[in-house]
Amino acid sequence: MRRLLLALLTVAVVTPLAAQSPVIPTDTAVHVGVLANGFRYFVRHNATPANRLELRLVVRAGSILEDADQRGLAHFVEHMAFNGTTHFAKNDLIQYLESIGVRFGADLNASTSFDETVYILPVPSDKPELVDRAFDILQDWAAGVTFDSTEVVNERGVVMGEWRSGLGVGSRLRDREFPLLFAGSRYADRLPIGDTAIIAHAEPGPIKRFYHDWYRPDLMAVIAVGDVPAERLEALIKDRFGGLVNPASPRPRVDAPVPEVPGTRLSVVTDPELTSESIQLLVRRPNLPPYHTEADERRVLVNALVSGIAGQRLSDLARKPEAPFVNAFFGPSRLVRNIEVFALSVTAKEGRSLEAFEAALTERRRLDAHGVLPAELERAKASLLRAREQAAAEEQKQFSAGHVNQLLEAYLTGNSFTTSGTRFTLARRLLPAITLEEVNAAIRGGARGSDRFIAVRAPERAGLVLPTRAQLLAVLDRTDTATVAAWTETVIAGPLVVQPPTPGRVVSTRLYPAIGVTEWRLSNGVHVLVKSTDFKADQILIGASAPGGLSLLPDADLLNGMMATTIVQQSGFGQFDQPALRRRLAGKVAVAFPVISETTQEIGGLTAPADLETFFELLYLVATAPRLDTAAVAAFRSQGRTALANRDRQPGTALSDTIMVTMGGNSPRAQPLTLARFETLDPQRAFEIYRERFSDFSNFTFTIVGNVNLDSLKPLVERWVGGLPAKGRKERWIDRKVRPPEGQVTKVVRKGKEPVSRQVVFFTGSTDATNAAAALAGDAAAQILETRLLERLREAMGATYSVNVSTNLTAIPRKQYQTVISFTATPAQADTLWSAAWEVITSLRSEGPTADELQKFVEQTRRSTEVDTKTNFWWAGMLGDHTESGEPFDDIVAWNARLGALSVDMVRDAARQYLDPTRLARFILLPETTATP
Repeated sequence: MRRLLLALLTVAVVTPLAAQSPVIPTDTAVHVGVLANGFRYFVRHNATPANRLELRLVVRAGSILEDADQRGLAHFVEHMAFNGTTHFAKNDLIQYLESIGVRFGADLNASTSFDETVYILPVPSDKPELVDRAFDILQDWAAGVTFDSTEVVNERGVVMGEWRSGLGVGSRLRDREFPLLFAGSRYADRLPIGDTAIIAHAEPGPIKRFYHDWYRPDLMAVIAVGDVPAERLEALIKDRFGGLVNPASPRPRVDAPVPEVPGTRLSVVTDPELTSESIQLLVRRPNLPPYHTEADERRVLVNALVSGIAGQRLSDLARKPEAPFVNAFFGPSRLVRNIEVFALSVTAKEGRSLEAFEAALTERRRLDAHGVLPAELERAKASLLRAREQAAAEEQKQFSAGHVNQLLEAYLTGNSFTTSGTRFTLARRLLPAITLEEVNAAIRGGARGSDRFIAVRAPERAGLVLPTRAQLLAVLDRTDTATVAAWTETVIAGPLVVQPPTPGRVVSTRLYPAIGVTEWRLSNGVHVLVKSTDFKADQILIGASAPGGLSLLPDADLLNGMMATTIVQQSGFGQFDQPALRRRLAGKVAVAFPVISETTQEIGGLTAPADLETFFELLYLVATAPRLDTAAVAAFRSQGRTALANRDRQPGTALSDTIMVTMGGNSPRAQPLTLARFETLDPQRAFEIYRERFSDFSNFTFTIVGNVNLDSLKPLVERWVGGLPAKGRKERWIDRKVRPPEGQVTKVVRKGKEPVSRQVVFFTGSTDATNAAAALAGDAAAQILETRLLERLREAMGATYSVNVSTNLTAIPRKQYQTVISFTATPAQADTLWSAAWEVITSLRSEGPTADELQKFVEQTRRSTEVDTKTNFWWAGMLGDHTESGEPFDDIVAWNARLGALSVDMVRDAARQYLDPTRLARFILLPETTATP
């Protein structure tokens, strides 16, 4: 059961506010300070999650500040911060953090962009010495990186591996477009990943020079949010960073200006791996000031209203069979820091890119000429106000990382930081006063400007005719003054459910006190599990599941079954088509979606206390009143053809298709979705399958987790869930005997142009135990193996950037295990890395983990689970999984005891079983040529 933008137009808005607009109050819980050396800090106490502290070291230095011989070394500095500092030699930093429950990559991380470098350090805070040590790490990153020459040489391969992992059609498009888009600016040739000729021969000297020039207190800040008193955090910051000294003659830190270029620049790029045609228009706009005042908030609200309305219009148009585009959006975007653009982008149906471009621009013109409808504005206001209300309700429950992100943005942009409660209060006051005229004024002229950039992208194939410059400019001119009709829409009034069901009743109640769950059995046979929580004030998760699913369908019906829920969701429910239903639910938190998996049929949902009854009405419609809308289906088929027409061009698709077919034993039930297969879809049969799978709820189990009151919930459950149709059906899934290959298999796929190989290795087989203890031992073996492979392939060999290992045990439709290992390398090193990996695997199978490795896994898992258990999603997933598997519910809260009982021998035995060399399938993706970089 665990299953760009929209239109924010950047033109100035004329508002009735006074010239001196009131300043928005900042969050008083945040302590802000500047030390004598210019070092800044933002500190906030936040108790969620408990005993955790989120730390960030932010350096306002990125790749645009690199000298000619340093291209890529801003990023290289970031890597070296984990390879030796004043307090931690070589890899000791990672070893220490892993020992206290912090995982490298998943928790501990860093990123380098054009303008800044951010170091991410989440740590436990339940022991004072852990917090002290965390500030040692931040201090080291700021001023204590050692840049050992041996470590620099070793890290070259790792950074090159990261470069290789980013290669593909996206990087080729960027390399063609950026020099034109950013002409005359360092953004054109200072990509954070850098110049491989410099990276591959990086030496300590230029790296140290970058660090000395730019890692200095007047360009740095610490953000600290978590379950530690703010006064203690401030004292630590002053102690650790107050003594840092700026260079005697600091280099001026200047932004990289992007010159305005009058006229229209055009980039046309074709690529053999592109799968669709698209056109993007960027128009330079005046920059907006930092966010500080109520006038700024009002502008944000107006632009959000416009974005919601425009986005829904474009979505409605894309649903029409004759629409020339699959999707489209227009609105503002931040190109790079302080550079605002109006952006319009369309993904076109095959051969219709110019038509799609004109259609999207025509909709912008329609809004320009006629404005928005009063009903559109009221719905948009309701939805926006409800979103602000939710954010305010959850403010006291917000995780520390959410507060960190706002403070990070404040430091880097100069925006004010305020509370969600303040923004909700402002929205309640300002939204009613925002008029149609004000919204329409924000729309006009959004795409006009003297500096325009157009990017045309398309698959490289014979016979494709691309738009010319003259044609594109003619479309811009034509749509700027076109006469267009006003927008019209249909709104259906009245209740969601015209004929409510006859309510059922709760016939029995059972309590599970160990997990705080109440079980109701209803008169129609439905079981309902309810866990009331206070983790979120405005969140309720609801799910329903029953066995059966696609496994009950013959092979010939499999595609229709796979597409059944999509067909119905595109069509709508009850008297509402999809757009009408969306309009009807504006301002409500009520989402319900059906799923038919291989072995289950399910309905998942999300709602809030104030909208609970609306949700149950929607759920009833989803369960009992599907529609088959021929126009919506025709639009879906048209979009599907566009998506699938060129799918085979991508190397990743070729690899995944090979994996699917091979690991499925070439079964007809394990075949990729090709265009030819998609054309066999029978929408009527798909609709019938939907109705079959959701016609009887006798064997469904519902799980309800969140801020619910059982007394007020019960009558809603009796009416809407108890009123669902039930005929006493008893079904189980069928094992369709889709099996992985026996023995050892190796498949090589040659596809793509870039000098990179990717390997995916599967170990599969049957297992006697799939319980929580066995799954935990499998997780431990996988995580310890991943760490060892990173140490060998990345740190020792410098041959890859990342390695991923996972083990999964399943009991349905059969008890089996699957371990997956994946990593990238140069094509020439593919076999060498696998040989090295195999040595590591063999060692783990033979000797098992060390006691230290096991302790690290236990601590990391304990720390992460402590946080997870305070979330509704964890509990909803656990209840769903235990319902499906039949494991006792009380086992859910035994996770800590299982961790305590985990032993070296258990993990060794898991490694021996789940890494069985006699049941191995290895897949290798290589470029079409074997040239190496």
